[in-house]
Amino acid sequence: MLLASPRHRAFYFGLPGEATAVVPSPRALPRPAPAGGAGPAPIAKAGARVIALAVPTVHVPEPDDQGRVRVPVTDDASAHLPAAGTPLGWEVKEFAGDASVEVVRNDGRVAMRLRSERASFALYRDVVLDVRQYPVLTWSWRVLKLPPSGDVRDPARDDQAAQVYVIFPRWPSPITTSDVIGYVWDSRAPAGTTLRHPRAANVRIIVVESGAGRLDSWVRETRNVAEDYQALFGRQPPRVGKVALMTDSNDTKSAAEVLFSALTFSKNPVSMLR
Repeated sequence: MLLASPRHRAFYFGLPGEATAVVPSPRALPRPAPAGGAGPAPIAKAGARVIALAVPTVHVPEPDDQGRVRVPVTDDASAHLPAAGTPLGWEVKEFAGDASVEVVRNDGRVAMRLRSERASFALYRDVVLDVRQYPVLTWSWRVLKLPPSGDVRDPARDDQAAQVYVIFPRWPSPITTSDVIGYVWDSRAPAGTTLRHPRAANVRIIVVESGAGRLDSWVRETRNVAEDYQALFGRQPPRVGKVALMTDSNDTKSAAEVLFSALTFSKNPVSMLR
């Protein structure tokens, strides 16, 4: 479905004569109906967690004049804030309970606020790029409430307030073979923990923050996604197709709350764009 556009097909499969550092046009893209009327095709399932790979919907961010690919929390720069509901440019997928999403201004930056009350949901959008050219992912998040007993190592308590996923589509069977890296702020697992998710072999998790030590503070993260992919999957990374932001507290029947500001892919570490 994602390959309905010739530019997508050329980009993913590296057809001759096509640039490999350019993402598709930011103009609205067509939405061909999936076979049988089904919704977005899941590419990873871990308990209640499903990261969905859907047809391009609004637009894909393109490199700026400094060669950085900025992924904003909303494409509507003129929105009156706070603004409740799914931000322009994103799609929401609910796995348990109801999603609570709004765009707010916090400490001078535009941010997406996710609240979970015994819920599990993700927001995702198209970001098509080659992480061998744009390997550095930078973002900031602010966790306001952790699910107290959440632990990514325990499938029965697999809740994290803050999760960032990078999704690498793999054809011809994206539902079962697409690779996913998840960067999470866990309640209990130590920072630096890495694991293959026990119920989704294509999902690798890296705990980048842990516990309440930096609760209610903006924390800036920088990861070399290309290096992480090589370490986790043992091969060179394919191209990215989507990113997702997620929160969940359904397994522990608790609550979670997090703020995310814009994400940026770049060739070198950069100051976080607000």
